[in-house]
Amino acid sequence: MQKSVFSLLTCMKGLSTYYTGYQITGDEMRVAAPLLALSSYALASCSPSAGASDPRYVTEAVSYGDIRDIVPAIGEIRPAGQVEVGAEITGRIIEILADFDDEVEEGQLLARIDPAPYEAGLAQAQASLRTANARVRAASAERDNAARELDRARQLQTRGTAPASLVEEYEFDLVAHEAQLAQARAEVELAESRVEQARIDLARTEIRSPINGFIQDRLIEVGQTVSAAQSTPTLFIVSSDLTNVVIEALVAENDIGRVEEGLEVRFTVEAYPGEEFYGISGPVRRSPRENGRFVSYPVLIEASDPEQRLLPGMTAAVEFVHDEARAVTRVRIEALSTFPVGWCPDEVTDEDINSLPGLQTSEMTASMRCAAAIGTLGGQIVRAGQRRLFVLEDGRPVMHRVRVGAEDDRYVEIVDGDIRIGDEVLIRDRERY
Repeated sequence: MQKSVFSLLTCMKGLSTYYTGYQITGDEMRVAAPLLALSSYALASCSPSAGASDPRYVTEAVSYGDIRDIVPAIGEIRPAGQVEVGAEITGRIIEILADFDDEVEEGQLLARIDPAPYEAGLAQAQASLRTANARVRAASAERDNAARELDRARQLQTRGTAPASLVEEYEFDLVAHEAQLAQARAEVELAESRVEQARIDLARTEIRSPINGFIQDRLIEVGQTVSAAQSTPTLFIVSSDLTNVVIEALVAENDIGRVEEGLEVRFTVEAYPGEEFYGISGPVRRSPRENGRFVSYPVLIEASDPEQRLLPGMTAAVEFVHDEARAVTRVRIEALSTFPVGWCPDEVTDEDINSLPGLQTSEMTASMRCAAAIGTLGGQIVRAGQRRLFVLEDGRPVMHRVRVGAEDDRYVEIVDGDIRIGDEVLIRDRERY
């Protein structure tokens, strides 16, 4: 045990000549924070190595197949556009002109409410308007007469035959008649607005479709009285054409971080088993849905169905395609993090190590030099945007640099590197466990 601890400290001392960080012991050994993962490889390499023919390696062959990283969810299909058509007035339904599943156009007449009360209201408002106009004419005539009387009084005053008090009296009468005329004109404006409101109410007895689509639901019968006194009653539900539908999918909170707007979406419905439909994910809504301890977030999905087979209310089993690659070269994802115990890179020279600040191979033991070489190589790989894995060749692990693409929870795609189908890639070193 003491020997193992001593070997580990010796390896860490070798790294401390290059990295700067915090002190570990009183011997002024310092370990750096950068490239922690690479340093772990170096520490592992300081352990004793098994023989080259020791069957300690667990491998898996490079394969050819698909990579699918998906996020599952469940959602309900609904039309892309849906409007509840209500009544803005109170009355009795006397005629229904559209029924379930009927195709309708914008502005098409769907039903009628008894117009008789509103026709009477319009006639009454129009009569009130005529009365108000008559008052305006009468007030205007009285104002004109008062103006003429005032002119005569002023002429008589000029001749000295009428007192000033008479002129003042006629001036007061003129002002009073002008006020009466203004009031009559205001009454005309009020009567006109009542006529306009009566016309609007009469027009509202005709229930018309606000959009092109079909009648998804009808909630009224002939003879039924609808009341709009407290809230607008719903008479019809009109949905837009089902060539475009929307799915509100509920995504679990542990998966929502992998869902974003614009992802490809696949979904199936029980009505058409084995057939896949496709859509595009919209924004993630921030309002959570809580069901006990289970929390989910709604995500809207836009999908196209030219044949209009998807019906409102169908349950869709949804897959958000986070990452996918078909028929690619792939390896187990563990291969990118597995490092064989006792391995030391041959391609890193003393010149490479000595070129780094604070590192001198002449002052290193063999294990320290190996640790420095692994750290140097790791830095080169990271800067090149590459990853590394080990292929078992003639019973010994040989490092290969690769570039990776899509990945899921099991495999990662190899997009560049000297890797062939069938190569045995190291995924575990039993000596490490």
